[in-house]
Amino acid sequence: MDLSTAFGQDAVPKLAQNTPFLLDTAEEFLKQIRQNETGVVQICAANSFSRFPFMATAEYLYSPLKDSEKEELWSLGQQSLALMGSVLAGGVFRFEVSRWLKPQVYKQLAQFEKDWVNLNERIVQARRASSEPSATVIVQAWEAMEAGIISKKEMIQTLSEMLFANLDVSTHVLSWLVIFLAKHTDIQRELRQEIKTNTKSLMELCGKKDSLLHRCFLESIRLRPFTVFTIPERSPQTKILGGYIVPPNTSVVVDTLSINHNPQFWGDDCTEFNPRRLQKLPLTDLRYNLFTFGFGSRKCLGQHFAEAMMKAFICQLLVQYEIGLPITDNKAGIDSGTHRKDTWVPISNIHITLSSLEDN
Repeated sequence: MDLSTAFGQDAVPKLAQNTPFLLDTAEEFLKQIRQNETGVVQICAANSFSRFPFMATAEYLYSPLKDSEKEELWSLGQQSLALMGSVLAGGVFRFEVSRWLKPQVYKQLAQFEKDWVNLNERIVQARRASSEPSATVIVQAWEAMEAGIISKKEMIQTLSEMLFANLDVSTHVLSWLVIFLAKHTDIQRELRQEIKTNTKSLMELCGKKDSLLHRCFLESIRLRPFTVFTIPERSPQTKILGGYIVPPNTSVVVDTLSINHNPQFWGDDCTEFNPRRLQKLPLTDLRYNLFTFGFGSRKCLGQHFAEAMMKAFICQLLVQYEIGLPITDNKAGIDSGTHRKDTWVPISNIHITLSSLEDN
C-alpha cells in the first residue's frame, strides 16, 4: 500500500516542510508550562513533554483540534498503550482463540477499536463541514479509502500506528535529547547561541544536516536508541550474512546498541554524549554504523516529521529556558536513573529543572 496515495500525493515529502507549524505548536505547548509555573521548576522530562509529539502529530493529521477532541485522543492513547503489553507478549494474543482464553483483554481491544473508529468518523464529518476540508490530511486519506485505494481496516490501523504506537517512541527520543542537553550545559549554551543566531531562519536550521542541532539529535539517538533490539524479521529464502548461512524463516534481530556503541568506530568514549564527534564523519560512514530510523525499505516513514518535530521543540525550549539536572541527579549521573516499567520503550524517569531565561 502506497501511503503517499492515501494521505495525499505529496504528504510524505511535505512532512519535513511543516517546521513553521511545529515551531508554533512547540511554542504554544511551552507557553502553557510557563503559565502554570514560576521560578525554577523541577519536572519529569518524559511525563511533562510526552503530549507534545503526540498532539503535534495529531494536529498535522486532523488539523487544529478542540480541547474535547484532544482529551478523547489522549485517553484512547493511554488505552492503546495499556493494550500494547498484551500485543508484545505474543503467545495466545496472536490468535483468535484469545477471545475465549483472555476474554477481558479481548473485550477491551474490541471496545478500543469501536471507539477509535467512531472518533475518526466524527472528526472526518466535522472537517468536511469546515471551510477548507481538502486541506486536511485526514479528509484526503478518508477520500482515498472511499475510492477503494485503501480499506477501512487498513486506514484505521495506519492512523492508530502513526499516533499510538509511536507515542512511547517519540517520548523516549525527545526526553533523552532534553536530558543530555540538561547534563551537558556547555553544549546547551553553544546550541542556544546557534539557535539565537538563526532566530529568523529556524525553519532552515531545523532542516540542516551540518548544524550542532542536528548533531545533538543524532548523538542522543545513538546513545539511547528507542529499542536495544529490532523487532524480529525473517526471509522465506536462504540468506548469507557476514559469511553465515541463515536458513529460510529464521527470525533475525539487529543489536542496535552494539552498532551505536561500537568502540572500534566511535572510539573509547563511545558511551559519552559528544555531538562534536559527528562533525567530521562522512554520511557514508554513518550508514552502517548508526541505527536511528531503521534500514532500507523498512525505514520509518515518519522519520522526517519526527526529526523536524524534535528539533522544533528544542529550538523553542532553549530560547525560553535554561535546563539542568537537580543536584542529586547531577551527582549520581543520568545513567543511574530508573525507567518506567509500564511502557514497551525504556522511558526514563529522570527529572530536569527549567529556569526561565526571562527571569535571568
